[in-house]
Amino acid sequence: MYRDHKSSQTQINYKMLSPGNFVRGTFLSFALLLSVYTTTATMSSHDQLVAQREFASKSAQFAVKLFNQMHNKDPNKNIIYSPFSIQTCVGMARIGAVGETAAELDRGLGLPSNDVTAIADTFHNILVTYKDSPILKVANKIYVMQGYSVKKEFNEIATTKFFSSADSINFADSVNAANTINKWVESKTNNLIKDLIAPDAVDSDTRVVLVNAIHFKGEWKYQFPKSATRDDDFYLNEVDSVRVPMMNLKETFGYGVISELDATVLEMPYKDSDLSMVVILPNSRTGLASLQEKLKNFNLSDITRYLMHTKVIVKMPKFKAEYDIQLNDALINLGMARMFSKNAEFSNMLDSDERLQVSKVVHKAFIEVNEEGTEAAAATAIFLGFSGPALPKPPPRKVIADSPFVFLIKNYEIC
Repeated sequence: MYRDHKSSQTQINYKMLSPGNFVRGTFLSFALLLSVYTTTATMSSHDQLVAQREFASKSAQFAVKLFNQMHNKDPNKNIIYSPFSIQTCVGMARIGAVGETAAELDRGLGLPSNDVTAIADTFHNILVTYKDSPILKVANKIYVMQGYSVKKEFNEIATTKFFSSADSINFADSVNAANTINKWVESKTNNLIKDLIAPDAVDSDTRVVLVNAIHFKGEWKYQFPKSATRDDDFYLNEVDSVRVPMMNLKETFGYGVISELDATVLEMPYKDSDLSMVVILPNSRTGLASLQEKLKNFNLSDITRYLMHTKVIVKMPKFKAEYDIQLNDALINLGMARMFSKNAEFSNMLDSDERLQVSKVVHKAFIEVNEEGTEAAAATAIFLGFSGPALPKPPPRKVIADSPFVFLIKNYEIC
């Protein structure tokens, strides 16, 4: 049986300081949004709820800001990415950071605290929630240059909070090192994310590579009948269109028209899960750019509050898409520049006097949506180196996704 599958991966590389498978531009964005928040024994239930909503809001803002950076770089591509994968990978780097580097990461990621333990707990809560999930798998990994070791406190937090073990590797043997990392990524993403890093991404100056991989494979709670799928027009603008396989279904879903976005919103749940897909369809076939601008000032974490459950006629395309990007410029533009400079401060990471800086952050994502569900994967890597009364029953609403739209996968806690 096919299930909707998504996967993503992110990688960060630290180096030593030294002397559209579909139609291009068809879809605006895919994002995996998961609410992560910190709770402590001293927090009241009200305080916990406030903390949860605050971080959910900041995470959603980070997702939109990051998308805008990606879109500016690749305006004619389908943008498929996992903000949570990126946040988690950079979050691991934050555990080893101090000073202004740490402060920039706290602000840039929208973290709820500047305390390392609280930050680690923030990510731990969501990782624990989905640790045994049959449809969502999240994995973290640390690769350390042979002859080096991570500090005890960093290793303890990485192991107990991020479930990330540290493996020794010879980055000087770049081909084998890249192959080892890529094989791990493939194994954690159902072989959907391949070749996350190139052999020339690591070398003898590379000291640490942090990797996050996510794999999602979920069945729709209400599946689209395969017999109802047929080729139809998908409009790229008011005039031009292409023929694509369009799925059709009539079912009860979360539905709403949000005037602030000039868009129609549909929420479709996945089976046996707290995860759902939210589709944001501009009311105009050429409204994608306008929607992108409006989303800058809209709290995505509140979006399902605008929805009501009603009968909806849904028409949307089957599609498959992948995307990869180097995130250095995007993260710098979001205020996290210091970690890429010679002034970077990662002294809480390695048992070494060498100064570390981030040389590269890469992200790769894949998604496929069909009648039975969604499969997706994403991966991120960071490289560090030296250097009332009853009313008449209303007619069914319609969501005809035959023009460019935004979609995201979220958990219920995000709102």
